[in-house]
This record gives sequence, C-alpha cells and structure tokens, in this order.
Amino acid sequence: MDLIKLQPSRKKPKEGDVFIIQPKENVFFLGLVVKAKMALNDPIMNGGHLIFIFNYLSRKKEIPENLLSYDLLISPQIVNNQGWLKGYFETIGTIPINSQDIEKNYGFWDIVTKQYVDELGKPLPSEPNMFSDYGLGSYGSVSVAIKETLDKSSELLKK
Repeated sequence: MDLIKLQPSRKKPKEGDVFIIQPKENVFFLGLVVKAKMALNDPIMNGGHLIFIFNYLSRKKEIPENLLSYDLLISPQIVNNQGWLKGYFETIGTIPINSQDIEKNYGFWDIVTKQYVDELGKPLPSEPNMFSDYGLGSYGSVSVAIKETLDKSSELLKK
C-alpha cells in the first residue's frame, strides 16, 4: 500500500504544521511537524523534521480540536522535505505546540552506538515505549510503517 498523492508544496514545513497523508482513497491520517529543520551533527540528517502520525482517521481534510490527545499510529520519524515536495504530505493548517503537548514516550534506536537516543542523538536512560531507527526517512519510510501497522490492525480503516 503506497501513499496516494495529494497536493505538492514548495513551502518548507514548520513546527506545528498539521498535514494529512492518504493511504487509501478518501482515508486520511493526520501528522504533525513536532520539530522542523533540526540542527543535527550528522550532515545527512541535519535539517530533518521530527513528525508524529496520529491514530486519527478522517474522511475530511480537517484538524480536530484535540489532535494532540490521540495516540500515535506509528513511531515518530525524522524525515526530509520530499513528502511535501512530491505531494504525499499535504499541510492543512498549523497549531500551537509546546513541549508539554508532545510528551510521548518515544525514541530511536541508533545502530551505530547500539543505544536508544532522542531525536537529537542524545542517549535515553531507558528503552522508550515506541521507537524507530535513528536515521533520515522520507514519505517512503512513513508509507512502509503505516502499511505494516494497517496490515496488522486492518480494523483501523473501518472507522
């Protein structure tokens, strides 16, 4: 299951941007740019964006009032701009966010250092509840993660 193209954009994502992705016709999940253009030591990952994809299925391009209260559909990811440039992520609005709003127990597995790290590559004290590999992804890695989740839990699409 590949993501369906939406509206391409040349606008760079910014913190608080809410975007939609479409894994099936007229089925949208909402995402949030938690941190934009992160300054990272790794030259490949530098400028990446930390995103959340929420377990909130919608048939319309709209932002619910309580978006931040929803669980995450997939583990957070650090992605480049390609999802927006190619039209797989369509920004539909911006909401104010602060660090208290995004307190989810997440992290990343760093295969080089063999430890769990945060989005900046700093070691975490313990294994987080949800994690993905520490590296720069794109709409393709998001698509794969969503496909795996929906294949395991097909009832998510029946809302």
